[in-house]
Amino acid sequence: MADPRGSGAGDDALPPPQQQRERAGSRSVQDPAAKPLSQTEQDDDAPSSPKPSDDGGNGAPPQPGQRDQPRPGVDPVLVRQVEQVTASELGIPTLLNRLKQSIASAKEFALFLKRRSTLEDDHAQGLKKLCRLTQDSARRPEHRQGSFAHSYDEMVIIHDRMAENGSQFAASLHQMYEDLLELAAIAERGRKSWKANGMAAEQRVADLEQAMRKSKTKYDSLADEYDRARTGEARQSGKVLSAFKGHKSAAQHEEDLLKKVQTADQTYHGHVNALQTEKSHLVSTTRPEAVQALRELIVELDSAVTLQMQKFAAFNEKLLLGNGLTISPQNPYGGASPPQPRSLREAVAAIHNVRDLDEFVAAHHVKIQPKSEVKYERHPVRSQRESSRPLRPDRV
Repeated sequence: MADPRGSGAGDDALPPPQQQRERAGSRSVQDPAAKPLSQTEQDDDAPSSPKPSDDGGNGAPPQPGQRDQPRPGVDPVLVRQVEQVTASELGIPTLLNRLKQSIASAKEFALFLKRRSTLEDDHAQGLKKLCRLTQDSARRPEHRQGSFAHSYDEMVIIHDRMAENGSQFAASLHQMYEDLLELAAIAERGRKSWKANGMAAEQRVADLEQAMRKSKTKYDSLADEYDRARTGEARQSGKVLSAFKGHKSAAQHEEDLLKKVQTADQTYHGHVNALQTEKSHLVSTTRPEAVQALRELIVELDSAVTLQMQKFAAFNEKLLLGNGLTISPQNPYGGASPPQPRSLREAVAAIHNVRDLDEFVAAHHVKIQPKSEVKYERHPVRSQRESSRPLRPDRV
């Protein structure tokens, strides 16, 4: 049997610290004070960036169903920390790892139920077979009869009922095993879907941040070089200047640098706009949807596992109670109810060894021969022979 438990280390590790720091630094592109372009250009070309939430997160205002309602007995600090994590770039990877743990736990408990069901079913089938063989053997004439045979048969019947209880218990556990596997499969499919969608959106934002940083570095470098050429600082280093401009004049070189700066500025501006658009969509739509869906999958699966554990406890109680009532039936209505089967103790206590022995011996009474007095009886032939014999002369 294949082990349904998942294997391997977590494949949804949180972003490395360096990437987190880079993302934290890139948030400045949404700050109007950090934009190198004019505010008018930004307002015309780029959509408005979402404002940080009041609780310190960098996400948009919570969507319906995203923010959990305060629950009695829940630490508000813990709730605040949960909201901040789920609103950040750590939210989707964290919930993916948590859902993976829930799936592994569900499969592990399902495997336990299957093995427990197999053990109980094997025990029940073996007990039934033992009861059947014992009944066949006990009914043979070479075994004891009487009260012992009757009590012995009741004992076997009690064990057969216990075996039936075990079979029902095993069937219930097997059904729970199948239900848990189905729920785990549904959760796993949902996890794969939201992992593909959510992490792809996060990766697109990370790629755009990387491209934006590269374009900004190039833009700053060209702007500095243009500033040196414009102010005449570059003329002081003739070797460096000649290496760049060749046979061009200083004015031509300055004009070429200006064109490069303008091109780099447009590229950088486009990357900033693309990053703002993608990040705004991620923070306001994609991430909250993924977080909400993953939380629902986790809660649903965890609740299902807890429910199955409660059912397992109830089935154990039912099994033990059923076996207990089979061994020792109770009569809650006193003598008014129909007669209950005897308990195992009562059945064993009903054995009368002396009476069984007497009844066994008395059963042979019909085989006793009639009593007659022992006396000597002469055969008639013997009597006739003696009467016909002649008398001897000496007896005349």
